[in-house]
Amino acid sequence: MAKTVVGFFESIDEAQHVRQQLGNNGYAAQDITVVANDSNGYGNTADAMHDRSASEDVGIGEKIGNFFRSLTGGDSDEAGYYAEGVKKGGALLAVTVPDERADQVAHVLDSYGAKDVDEQGATAIRQENTARQQDTARQENNMTAIPVVEEELKLGKRQVQRGGVRVYSHVTERPVEADVQLREEHVRVERRAVDRPATEADFNNARNQTIELTETAEEAVIGKTSRVVEEVVVGKEVRERSQKVKDTVRKTEVEVEQMGASGTARAFSDYEADFRRDYQTNYGSSGASYERYAPAYQYGYKLATDPRYANHDWSTIESQAKADWSHQGTGAWEDLKHAVHSAWDRVRGR
Repeated sequence: MAKTVVGFFESIDEAQHVRQQLGNNGYAAQDITVVANDSNGYGNTADAMHDRSASEDVGIGEKIGNFFRSLTGGDSDEAGYYAEGVKKGGALLAVTVPDERADQVAHVLDSYGAKDVDEQGATAIRQENTARQQDTARQENNMTAIPVVEEELKLGKRQVQRGGVRVYSHVTERPVEADVQLREEHVRVERRAVDRPATEADFNNARNQTIELTETAEEAVIGKTSRVVEEVVVGKEVRERSQKVKDTVRKTEVEVEQMGASGTARAFSDYEADFRRDYQTNYGSSGASYERYAPAYQYGYKLATDPRYANHDWSTIESQAKADWSHQGTGAWEDLKHAVHSAWDRVRGR
């Protein structure tokens, strides 16, 4: 049994290079097919693809559909996705090999950067097609899409060298001295005058008598012993610290203003008379001026003209409005929420 392994490459040059490498590795040229677009100068397909096409005037999408049908015997969901990729300069490469060599060929295609012809590989093309279809639908219905872009803060870490310690050892010498007590012996010979009668014993003692005395003396002997008196331990300790980083992120805000019958946008000032009347009714006796509540009316106006809340009522956005107010508002929410709600209702036409 034979099996066809298909890979998608971003350019025809990549596909042709892989085709050449496969040929150098012993794969027969008639078993390798490259599917590309006419505008790239290589023709709609290489070799066998012309045989699979119904006619030369058939579009590239239908030709790729025919190509996949010739492989699977039926329609393929991926054909439309990869037709768009081929139109943009990509190419399909198909290799027909015995079953036992299919995995080997698939590995070779992967090593050269091929994308699998499956649902995962077609995801990017499908998303692009979906976006293009949405743009077309908006144009047909006279609709314009305004993107809302928001930056996110991405935190990372890198290791830097902050210094260190170099420890080395060497031998030094220093002179030392100490006192030691040494003992010496000396023989002393002394003659003394004696005047007494001699006895026989004196003659016997003096006959053939030899006396020897030895002198001894001590001398200093130097010896040394070694002892470890201190250790220098070198190591590292790891500590973690928390650092607060500060930066700014950008976000585009899309604001929608209600249009009056004359076609002009209704600004905040167009409603301010109504807001002042509401202030007199609800806050006039509080002793605080209108300026104290003006930010709340402005915030309610902003919420009412925000397209994100176009299809919401007050009960569904109140919690979000309260959270946002805590970040950007002035004053306690409980004291000012009625002014925000009143502005919301007035601008929304309630």
